[in-house]
Amino acid sequence: MCDALKHFTFEVPQRARSNITLFNAIMALSARHLSRTSSFNTFVADRYYQTCLQTLIPALNDSVAINDESLLAATIILRLLEELNIPITGDDPRSHLFGTHAILRAVQRRYDLNPVDTSFRQAIYWAAFRQELWISLMTQRPFQLHIFEADRSIEPANDSTWADRTIAHVGDVIHFAFGEGKHSISRFNRLMEENESWRKRRPDSFVEFFYRRDRDGSGRNFPDIRCHADAHVMGRQYNILARVLLVVHNPTIPQLGPAHKKAKMEVDIQVQEDVRTLVGVALSNERAFPASLVACFAIALVGDRFTNRQDQSQLREMLIKTETRHGWPTKAARSQLEEVWEWNGH
Repeated sequence: MCDALKHFTFEVPQRARSNITLFNAIMALSARHLSRTSSFNTFVADRYYQTCLQTLIPALNDSVAINDESLLAATIILRLLEELNIPITGDDPRSHLFGTHAILRAVQRRYDLNPVDTSFRQAIYWAAFRQELWISLMTQRPFQLHIFEADRSIEPANDSTWADRTIAHVGDVIHFAFGEGKHSISRFNRLMEENESWRKRRPDSFVEFFYRRDRDGSGRNFPDIRCHADAHVMGRQYNILARVLLVVHNPTIPQLGPAHKKAKMEVDIQVQEDVRTLVGVALSNERAFPASLVACFAIALVGDRFTNRQDQSQLREMLIKTETRHGWPTKAARSQLEEVWEWNGH
């Protein structure tokens, strides 16, 4: 969604004309998506998946294959297919991935030796990077895959670069939240400053064209926030998601006494506001469908902090809507939240 040249939209299908492994990966993912969003036969996806593995796995045993961009693209596509079979929470996806992590680590070693790559390979790296974000969030483990040294500056650049910077920032925040440095106040302050600097220094093109506090005037609904391009939508989503993680893992919050209760209340208010914004952006820019996935991850992670029944109902509906429209599994997250909320359908 943040690739200005849209390699996976335009180049990957063309490459699939002459690469049977890539072709079968595309067909497998497409069939899996259809089976999760309609009555399409589930076994069609399984057949293409197995057929793809028959040519992909032997090829990846060859060190030369690491240089084959079409095979790397096929690996990324199959990895996404495998993620579609894993709940947002409640499972460890690493045991399901047939070896793509090891493959990408080999790619990382290659990059370390030769960091100059084509724009298509860079797009593949970013796709792998985003996939690792989701895995880290699902397992609440440190971010482990660092294929390349991403741009983290706030210097002038095109909109795609600004959006990519927020993705790299989320990786840093996840490592802080779930890694060894999670108690470092100096690291927290630096990440929070980076988060705010992105919002202050981003191009004016990222500012929404239309904003309304809530969609129906009720005062208790998600905002209507309409952006211009996909990169603007996703840049905003990743920046807010990072802030949610930082606010929740703030090491300066008092652990005991009245000050703890007050600080926790302030955190909950900020988190609820950010989640409402994430959902509002997703609903207002439905063409950028990954925005819904970002919103659902936030709901799964911090939805327990919502105590108002109407809020809970709308968040639950967002999870259902995302799974129905896009096939992304949210049932486990819904079940966990319903238990916390003591949900009975009313």
